[in-house]
Amino acid sequence: MNIKQAQERIKELITKIKEYNHHYYDLDNPIVSDAEYDKLYNELVDLENKFPELVTKDSPTQIIGGFAANKFTKFEHKKAMLSLSKAYDFDEIKKFHENIIKKIDETKISYALDYKIDGLSISLHYQNGKLIRAVTRGDGITGEDVTENIIQISSIPQKINYLKEIEIRGEVYISKKTLIDINNALKKENKQEFSNPRNAASGTLRQLDPTIVKQRNLSAFLYEVVEPLQHNLHFQSEVIEFINKLGFPTQTYFRKVTELEEIYEEIDKFAEVKNKLDYDCDGFVIKLNNIDIWEDLGYTAKFPRYAIAFKLETESANTKILNITTSVGRTGKITYVANVEPVELNQTNVQFATLHNYEFIKELNLNINDEVKLIKAGEIIPKVIELVKKNSTDVYPKTMNCPSCNTLLEYIDDNVDQFCVNENCDEKKIRKIIHFASRPSLNIVNLGESNIRIFFELGLIKEVYDIYNLAEHKNKILQLRTFKEKKVNNILESIENSKTNKLNKIIFALGIKHIGERASKIIAKKINSISELLTYDIDSLENESDFGTKSVESLKKWLSDKNNVNTINHLSKIFTFSSRTNSTKKLENLIFVITGTFELKREELKEIIEQNGGVVSSSVSNKTNYLLCGENAGSKKTKAEQLNIEIIDDKFLFNLIK
Repeated sequence: MNIKQAQERIKELITKIKEYNHHYYDLDNPIVSDAEYDKLYNELVDLENKFPELVTKDSPTQIIGGFAANKFTKFEHKKAMLSLSKAYDFDEIKKFHENIIKKIDETKISYALDYKIDGLSISLHYQNGKLIRAVTRGDGITGEDVTENIIQISSIPQKINYLKEIEIRGEVYISKKTLIDINNALKKENKQEFSNPRNAASGTLRQLDPTIVKQRNLSAFLYEVVEPLQHNLHFQSEVIEFINKLGFPTQTYFRKVTELEEIYEEIDKFAEVKNKLDYDCDGFVIKLNNIDIWEDLGYTAKFPRYAIAFKLETESANTKILNITTSVGRTGKITYVANVEPVELNQTNVQFATLHNYEFIKELNLNINDEVKLIKAGEIIPKVIELVKKNSTDVYPKTMNCPSCNTLLEYIDDNVDQFCVNENCDEKKIRKIIHFASRPSLNIVNLGESNIRIFFELGLIKEVYDIYNLAEHKNKILQLRTFKEKKVNNILESIENSKTNKLNKIIFALGIKHIGERASKIIAKKINSISELLTYDIDSLENESDFGTKSVESLKKWLSDKNNVNTINHLSKIFTFSSRTNSTKKLENLIFVITGTFELKREELKEIIEQNGGVVSSSVSNKTNYLLCGENAGSKKTKAEQLNIEIIDDKFLFNLIK
């Protein structure tokens, strides 16, 4: 595309997007789906990135939101009410996470999850414990003063037990039940009904007559404190607890997670609970829990970089169950899978869908020949969510034995899942070896699942450490029909390269239950080699932030198994790890604050300072000795200059510790 074509397309996109914004923000009547809107918006972003000279001030990419209406008094927000960038699949969530860990040590990261309520954003201002103003989002810079209408919402307190000036934000919504009542009343009066709860909430809040607002029974969820650090709130989880104690309504759903897999699991459960909620919810808000580093991550013209919205634009399809099978994973967990009549879903041909566990099958009363509804949203594997038509007479019978080794299945710790507890189960062993060699673990790129299964069948690999003896069997492998010299050499080279892996990778590769990538990094900071796991005080890990009792007990149980001890003893002879950096007292009693971007990650700089006796603070004060300043420094630099704090760069820091 040349510049002239790009200019025409950009003009066309801006016209369309502005029209859609007008319908969404000002008329409360969206005329396209969020997915279609985002597709056009992302195309505009891409074109403007390729042709930056074509970016105009009135482009939707440079404007925060819609427009502030004229019915109410306008009020300018002290801090812009930004929207969130959106993700539609797990890859986009992973990309969001990877952008964060470029600046922050992954072991320090946790995320706050809550549902994305489809309502109208509101900002509440309190002085001396009294509600003095309520403002809609408007265009993100200027909103509408709707205080009189907000007072009609009984769940929003007009007085709070907190005298400091504070601004609290959230979402006003109408429940599904209330919407039915409102539409029934409108129908009787021959008036136009609301098409969805969001339109109803937005239209109601903009009523000039507060008595109508009171009659319509609006609700609200609050979730944000503006300038939280000024109120001594350093984590989003603390924010939710704080505003809840002040008497504000908050969502009953809130999760703090430390692993990407936990986010995926929560999203995976959502389709099953969505229809049980009495309010419209179209996804999740995923927010970095540690508020201290929000400002350091910064903002785009429209979005903060510390949060993202995951939108569930789920496509569904109906099909018939042809068969139901079970599989066993590396932990022994049994998963039920439906083999279905092929159906097109999200541009892929689907023949299999997960049924999770037997409790799920029983709850939906499923069996072979039943018609079911499938969805495939962010998750890679499609799943059954609903029984459409019951063609069978009963429910599928529970599998009682492991599909691999025939061991009687068990329930563990009140878990809804069944488990194979046989540690000699072939499929469990194969799955453990596959995990050990996978990309997130040791990334033995040329080994692969199919090769692992062949080598296991031949008895060449029975335990994970047998991988490193494959070179001894090279001649035997070369006799196999599909294994030529080049292929075998590539496999052996990948295995050899994996010996230089990081300690946290080998810990994660062991596949210990509840010990994910983040927990593995925490453990790796405490020991110098894999063999030290056998003598380390595991209970002390419970003092680590976000390293809970469940993880500690799981690790202790794993280490109590003699087969696992044998595995560590074998691996310790294969892998060598460098010791942790020795500590010094060269920065003892010195307080540092870090701002801006550096070649090293911020957490790496923090670790260097702390290893040499220094202390890293999150904010500049009279007690600060040095402001370590990188590129694109923020307000901390201005404050340091005002307080005459010495401002240094990373070279100066390294000279201090020479």
